[in-house]
Amino acid sequence: MPDAFDRDEHPGKPRILFIGWPESSHTHSWIDLLGGSEVNCRLFCLPSAEPPQEWPVKSYITAPGLAWRLTDTRKTIFPPPSGTIGHLEYLAAEARGKGVLKGRSEALVTRTIGVLNRLPARHHAVNLEAALAEVIRAWQPDVIHTLGLDPASFFYMRTRKQFDLGGIGRWIIQARGGPDLTLLPFAPTTKALIAECLQNCDHFICDNAQNYEIATKLGLASFKATDPGMGVVSGAGGMDIDQMVQTWSLLPSQRERVIVWPKAYETYTAKAMPVFEAIVKVWDAIQPCRIELLWMTQPEVQIWYEKFFPDHIKAKCQASLRLSREETLRHIAEARVMLAPSIADGIPNTMMEAMALGAVPIVSPLDTITPVVQEGVNVLFAHNLYPDQIADAIVRAMRDDDLVDQIARNNLVRIRELSDRSRIRAKALDYYSIVASRSRERLTPAQKVAL
Repeated sequence: MPDAFDRDEHPGKPRILFIGWPESSHTHSWIDLLGGSEVNCRLFCLPSAEPPQEWPVKSYITAPGLAWRLTDTRKTIFPPPSGTIGHLEYLAAEARGKGVLKGRSEALVTRTIGVLNRLPARHHAVNLEAALAEVIRAWQPDVIHTLGLDPASFFYMRTRKQFDLGGIGRWIIQARGGPDLTLLPFAPTTKALIAECLQNCDHFICDNAQNYEIATKLGLASFKATDPGMGVVSGAGGMDIDQMVQTWSLLPSQRERVIVWPKAYETYTAKAMPVFEAIVKVWDAIQPCRIELLWMTQPEVQIWYEKFFPDHIKAKCQASLRLSREETLRHIAEARVMLAPSIADGIPNTMMEAMALGAVPIVSPLDTITPVVQEGVNVLFAHNLYPDQIADAIVRAMRDDDLVDQIARNNLVRIRELSDRSRIRAKALDYYSIVASRSRERLTPAQKVAL
């Protein structure tokens, strides 16, 4: 008798295995699109963390350092538990990778493991690829959906080749905006990996028109994006617009004069220093004002904050570390301006959240963004690497009450066109139904009976 985790909640109905970051709100939000439907969903977690305890989707846990456990919704499958032969093999592989285990010591460990493996014992996967292969072979998903190219799609492609899994399930790649296709192809080794994934997948979806064009140039057959197709769709699966609009009533000019910077951290797709410079430059011109810097977790960014902001500016700033999505949205709903310039992005979720919550977005005029919003109508534009542009946009947003209020009114209409979750959910249910049906068409009669 299988345990509760291994039993499908909807026997005989489609099985979808997602592969992605378990702590990502985008991961949760996308998979939650299918909540309440007769679809069996599971997440194979990349080895970073585990999902929030209250999230109900069945998840395979792979992060090192966590207790080995099996519950109705969580199943640890990697690394092997301490005291097992699999754990010894895992440690040996880690040591080899670091160059610690070599020569006579490596030969001794290898022989010892070989002897132990001949003893009766419970089997455990000794690397992440083997763990994923075991899950796929045991569960036989109809659909395998990788959330992002790097690392999810690269990891699955590697596993698929190594363990000859191409005949199990149809593969959906979802490019997650940002650098997935706008930057990664410029690295020669990464470009080859992307091309290999796009040529081997069955279906492809992403959050902006530019990425569809890039994917086609890299070798994606056009029918993989259209038969069936999701079109341009938010990586988080849209938002509950009605619910978000109900959380605020004051137009930007009527709110406390607050600027919220939801991603006060540094990546190669967004730089923090120009934002610091812009704020210091215009501080006197935008008073009275408070600034909320969210997710300021990186030590180097904290150093810049302490060094470049004088005490009188820091006195009007609130710097926060990790926040839940609900807390972040509350800050945006209370702010006049949402600051999110970037070097590379898809259609930013933070921009769309600000549009739904009545805060004026300051974002960068990227090729992925300009087709969907207009300067002075929905957003204010500023390139991330130009402090003067960011400064000018901040001054406009803090001084022109009529402008910010009109932007908020315009966005109440525009955001429903861009990111209405109820519309996206209906489309997603049809999409997965078609993909799963095509997957089952190639099953043998015996395989269909076993579902």
